[in-house]
Amino acid sequence: MRRHYLRLLLITGLCIPLAIGQVSRTPVVTPLGTTGDEDVRSLTISGVTLKAGDTLLVSTNDEGDDATVTWNGIALHQDVASSNGKCGCYTKSFSLYIASGGTGDIVASHTVGDLSINASSVTNLAPSALDKTAAAQGSGPNPSSGSTPITAKANEFLWAAIGYASNDTASGVWSDGFKSGGQFTSSGDTGGVENGYRIVSSTGAYAAAKTGANTDGWSALIATYAIAP
Repeated sequence: MRRHYLRLLLITGLCIPLAIGQVSRTPVVTPLGTTGDEDVRSLTISGVTLKAGDTLLVSTNDEGDDATVTWNGIALHQDVASSNGKCGCYTKSFSLYIASGGTGDIVASHTVGDLSINASSVTNLAPSALDKTAAAQGSGPNPSSGSTPITAKANEFLWAAIGYASNDTASGVWSDGFKSGGQFTSSGDTGGVENGYRIVSSTGAYAAAKTGANTDGWSALIATYAIAP
């Protein structure tokens, strides 16, 4: 009996690391900084350290519809954009998979005008993770990106950004299980940009939306990313 007991204990012990390994594949979002200002050509979030396997996500809201972003001198890929020319708010989402870690500045640049940015890192996304996107523009208290095409993978990370024409604070409630990214900075004239995220385990057409926000012009977008297997 003693031998049997010891074998069962060993098998149970072997199972524990497997369960921990599965949990570790859940994406974890870390806010890295937010800033905004009027009539600037660029904004910087200094000294951002990223680990190998992180994905850097940066959202911008600007007046000129020409924002670009770099980290440590490396250009981020523009994944999706939403342009509301009626209210002069242009919102974009950028990403960069970090193959080898390091420390560098996040720099968002555009021609001139008001600019606000948020930066976050996310763990456990695939190296070429971008799957589906959607974008929409409008005005009122209920911004929404509209629905993406059906996602290719069951396990995906949904990332949303909403930029505002003049709102200087985040307001309203995220819909459909989205969590707030927790960062928002107005430029002082043009409104800020905020983020939300959700982790899903089935394919579908997904939208990012809020209800009860302060009435304003808005640009909303969503991008979905495959989670690393």
